[in-house]
Amino acid sequence: MEQYPIPQFIEQEGKIAFFISFRQFFYLVGAGAVCFVLYFILPRFLFFLAAPIIFVATLILAFATMNGVPILNMILGAIGFSMGGKDYTWKKKESPYPFKPIKRTQIKKIEQGPVLQAQTSQLKKTKTQIDLHTK
Repeated sequence: MEQYPIPQFIEQEGKIAFFISFRQFFYLVGAGAVCFVLYFILPRFLFFLAAPIIFVATLILAFATMNGVPILNMILGAIGFSMGGKDYTWKKKESPYPFKPIKRTQIKKIEQGPVLQAQTSQLKKTKTQIDLHTK
């Protein structure tokens, strides 16, 4: 029996028309609905200020991606990271190959015995007197 390769990591959204997916379509429809409601609620000059801002923001959310990730996911991830608690834990990584422990010999401490006083010779005394210019 012949084996065929199985496609993996397929992440495509369904397209409604040419290049617009369902998600993008609903972003655009939602922005249109918000602008429609604002047209009747706000005075004209405020509407003409707000509508382009809403549509530009919607176009960015619908079509822009960073590293293949939609902008909305990036924004929500940034908000979740900044608002959530941070738990910094360090986990020791396992080494790729086992290490053998080295047995070290213990250093034995030398016990203090009677301390011998070195005898100072006449030559050392004379040298010290010469260095210090004393007599």
